[in-house]
Parts: sequence; structure tokens; C-alpha cells
Amino acid sequence: MADSTTGAGGPDSTVRIGLVLPDVMGTYGDNGNAVVLRQRLRRRGIAAQIVTITLDEPVPDSLDLYTIGGAEDYAQRLATRHLLRHPGLQRAVARGAPVLAICAAVQVLGQWYETAAGERVDGVGLLDLTTSPQPARSIGEVLAQPRLPGLTETLTGFENHRGGTVLGPQATALAAVLRGDGNRAGQGAEGVEGAVQGSVVATYLHGPCLARNPQLADLLLSRVVGELAPLKLPEVALLRQERLSAR
Repeated sequence: MADSTTGAGGPDSTVRIGLVLPDVMGTYGDNGNAVVLRQRLRRRGIAAQIVTITLDEPVPDSLDLYTIGGAEDYAQRLATRHLLRHPGLQRAVARGAPVLAICAAVQVLGQWYETAAGERVDGVGLLDLTTSPQPARSIGEVLAQPRLPGLTETLTGFENHRGGTVLGPQATALAAVLRGDGNRAGQGAEGVEGAVQGSVVATYLHGPCLARNPQLADLLLSRVVGELAPLKLPEVALLRQERLSAR
């Protein structure tokens, strides 16, 4: 676990979850992913806390895992500038800390992305991918078959993006699209959703993503605390079943 002396306190065994830049990258409720991670640990008797990192401070490199959410173009620019100026997240990834990146964060962590105005912006470079605006915005439910080892359950979520993302050779797709557009807005035939590279898992799925995909939440947590005992939450399983049946 992370050394508690660098954060808000608590025992050394506390898992510390970095909520990265929610003041600019939390437009679509993606802050809930950090809450899901914390609560799934606490339900197993494992101490956990959320460490919020805003534009007023650098991202610490000592936390156990990190989440970063979606936003609009201007907020993306602010986040990109901050992460390049204060490369704590990059150092954390270099040592293997898990990171969950949602929607605009997929683009921010890539090699470059193009804004709606046609300006190309250098990204943070943690993911080998690039993003350009597409003619049509992708809005709606997504179903995808995971390709990431350790995941067997269909991924679900809500996409709302105009960016079309192309993966480079160092990144692999998180999942194959069953319904929705995934990485290519208006081009569902492209067939893939999200990206995985090193310890970074990136996806366009909102919902929040981890509330709708608890298996993914536990996979990220297991990279920090090791094998986890099953967590039986019938209401969560029922909600997933209802969503999948409706699709």
C-alpha cells in the first residue's frame, strides 16, 4: 500500500485511490469510479480512502491506483497541461500503479488529440493512440466483449463522444464492440472499444463504468491487494442482468 505520510493520514495498510482532477475531468459522473473502488474494498474489510487531486496541486506518484474522468475540450486542455507540467501520474505508471481513464482522459493520455476547432494537442504519452473529431457524435449504450485477461463478463456503459481513436502498435483494445461505436464515432464496424497499455486501462464507457462493471473494478483492485474474495451483492448482479436484457 502507499505510505500514508504523503496523504491524508491513516494506517500504512490503507489503499489510497487517486481521484485525478475532478474539478475539470469529472463532467459525466466519472468521479463515482473512485467511490466504487473504495466501497468494494471496505466491504471486504480493507481500509481505503480517496485522495482528491485538483489543478491546485501536482499529482502524487505514491498512491496505489488512480482514476481520471471525462470532460469537454477546454477542460481537456487544462488537464493535459497540468499532467505534463507535473508528471506524477507518469511516474506512478512507470512503477506499475493501475490507472483507469475514461472518455476524454483516453485522449489526454494518448500521443495527441485534435480539438473540434482542428487544433492538434500533444498528449501525455501514456497510451499509444491518437484521436481526431469524427463527423458524427456517438451517443448511446455500448456492449462489448472484453479482451483484457481476467475479464469474462460483457462490458456495459454509455458513450458520449465525438472523438475517433486509433490505437498504435503498443496499445491493445480493451474489448470488441457488440453494440455501439466504441473507439470510432459513427464507425461501429471498426469493432473495438478502449485501450490497454501497461497498467493503464482506458475506455469511453460512462455509467460510472465501474458501477456497471464490477468485475473490472475488482481486476484493478487485485493488482494492488492481490487476489480478492468474491463479493456477493445480489442487487448489483440484478441490475447488470436487467441492463443486459434490455439491450
